[in-house]
Amino acid sequence: MKHFVQKQVNEKAKINTHIFFILLAFLVLALILTCLSYAGIANTKHNMSTSGPGGIKATTETEICVFCHIPHNAQPGRPLWNHDMPASGYTMYTSEYLHRAGYTVPTGLGTTTGTPGMLSRQCLSCHDGTVAAGAVYMVRGTILGDGLIAMSGVTGGGAIPTTAAGYIGTDLTRHHPVGIEYNATINIAFGSGSRTIELISSPTSTDMKLYRISSKDYVECSSCHDPHIDTGYAKQKFLRDTDGANLAAKISNTCTACHTKTGWTGSIHQTASNAYSDATVNTTFDAGTITSLVCMNCHRTHKGLGAPYLLRQAEETTCFQGASSLTTETACHGSSATATTNRIQTVITRTYKHPTTTISGKHTDLDVLYPIGGTPAGSLGLDWSNAKHAECVDCHNPHKAKNTPARVGTAAWYPTTVDNTSNQTAKSGALTGVTGVEPGSAAKWTVPTTFTTQEAATYEYQICFKCHSYWALRDGDGVTTYTSASGATITDQAMEFNPNNYSAHPVVVTLNNQTGSYAPKSLTTSQMSSPWATNLGNQTMYCSDCHGTDNETSGDPKGPHGANVKYLLKGTNKYWPTKSDYATLWKLSDVSGGAASGLFCLNCHPMYSGGTWYNNAHSKHVSRQGICVMCHIAVPHGGKRSRLIGYTSDISPYNYNGAGTYDKLVLTGFKKASTPTGYSRSNCYSTVTGCTAHYYNAGGYDP
Repeated sequence: MKHFVQKQVNEKAKINTHIFFILLAFLVLALILTCLSYAGIANTKHNMSTSGPGGIKATTETEICVFCHIPHNAQPGRPLWNHDMPASGYTMYTSEYLHRAGYTVPTGLGTTTGTPGMLSRQCLSCHDGTVAAGAVYMVRGTILGDGLIAMSGVTGGGAIPTTAAGYIGTDLTRHHPVGIEYNATINIAFGSGSRTIELISSPTSTDMKLYRISSKDYVECSSCHDPHIDTGYAKQKFLRDTDGANLAAKISNTCTACHTKTGWTGSIHQTASNAYSDATVNTTFDAGTITSLVCMNCHRTHKGLGAPYLLRQAEETTCFQGASSLTTETACHGSSATATTNRIQTVITRTYKHPTTTISGKHTDLDVLYPIGGTPAGSLGLDWSNAKHAECVDCHNPHKAKNTPARVGTAAWYPTTVDNTSNQTAKSGALTGVTGVEPGSAAKWTVPTTFTTQEAATYEYQICFKCHSYWALRDGDGVTTYTSASGATITDQAMEFNPNNYSAHPVVVTLNNQTGSYAPKSLTTSQMSSPWATNLGNQTMYCSDCHGTDNETSGDPKGPHGANVKYLLKGTNKYWPTKSDYATLWKLSDVSGGAASGLFCLNCHPMYSGGTWYNNAHSKHVSRQGICVMCHIAVPHGGKRSRLIGYTSDISPYNYNGAGTYDKLVLTGFKKASTPTGYSRSNCYSTVTGCTAHYYNAGGYDP
């Protein structure tokens, strides 16, 4: 029996020994984890004890974790929360894009554990500057009540100062949204095409965190940041995703763990190697080229000056200077003296321009879907009466824009080759992925009032028509009350390029597909310059074949950004319907007399050579005060009659309506001849004094 008892004692001793070692292992593991966590935060600014490396820290308190956590008697919050919570109301991040996409936008942050935004409110209990950094509930069993841990580097009330790098404040409109649902299922429908909200179904980085609340995922401050992280990299910013060779890469990797931008790969802003000349860019990000800064070229996750969309600067200034503190950057689109083709700021401040730099605060994303605004209530659209604007992103998609294929050659202001697809956005990488509108069918010379919105415009004119048509002008007769910088009344270009018109430049359709026209639809080879002299009737063109900057052949960025010439006319010859003095009207005698240098039409349409006129209607009027606008409309986009001919009944600005007899339209009837040299008196009808040869009404004229 004694032996049996001793055996039992020995067995119990073995069991106790095993339990002891198991418990010891757990204690050691817990100690190791505690030490690792403690070591992780010890070298960061979140160590606000006396040993902390930051400028805000305690004067006597040596404990590190006590500023946020407590093992017992925790307050609302998690895990084991110890810091006083702010009672602040917050101005939340919002945007028309989110509202118009049908995304749920939070109106505030939660105030109870387990509600969206409560975790972010915990972070803001220091970072919003309304609660003292040393305001904790308990220290080593002692409830502080109204007492505070004494701190240095804080305001008189104990809060972090507004000048601190970590200060957020209560206005969250310029910070990445928090307390917001993560919903990748949103789809935005256009009349043609659709787009997603461009969120990945779940973050690709395992370091990123979403918080599940009531069967939905939410983004909080701690989705991207871990306050305990110390990677040994001074610029880590507590980012959970530690991948990347420099700060710019780490931040961008954090962004792209959730956000996916269709078309980004291969885009110019993804591949451009342009270097910033501002040395502070490299100092800040340990990177200094556009391709290395990635998202950081244009965006800031906190404290961006352009709201919404976390832009670095307001609107176009973001494009001008990127991550630099200057707009004179060679890397971006500012006014750098050493850059060439990308100096958009230089040309967009010229006399005649789109109002990119002169109108601010009007652009709203997805406004193409809501031209008169109102969704959400009070938001703006495209309507010229209250929301006229032309920001960079109205014509360019910075996530998709490409540098090739180029629309025009480096030594030409017009295309080097043309065909029936020359009006497509694919011909110019800079227009890739931009929204647009396609006008519906309309009778001859009437305003199209129905449109199909395009998620990505197929044709350049669809981008222009967002503003230069009824879609934004809201005027039913085609002539508005608005006046351009050039002094001209704005007209509806969707009406002017209507395929049912008797004539139009081939911007929307080829001349052979101009359904309202009758034969011959195109001009002859002799009446066209290269490259337009080939494949006649089966070509299309860009609006920007005629409108652009002053010197596209010698360094000006291509496109209708701004010019010192009225109507942004470009090319070798830049003036219509007047000469460069903007007073003297062009005459046929200028052409035959060799004084037509500058006549815009001559860029594409040779009229006279070696004593020969290519159109006998012109030759017969040289000696008869043949002023161009006595027969042709002054806005030559497209016309109610063939060959851009106008009648005396036409209104301004199509009818130039000058003070003299022949500086206004004089015809009341016109019919196109079968050949350019086949015109006779009966092709025209006029009752204007001086046009006696055309008094006879032969009938059959264009209506």
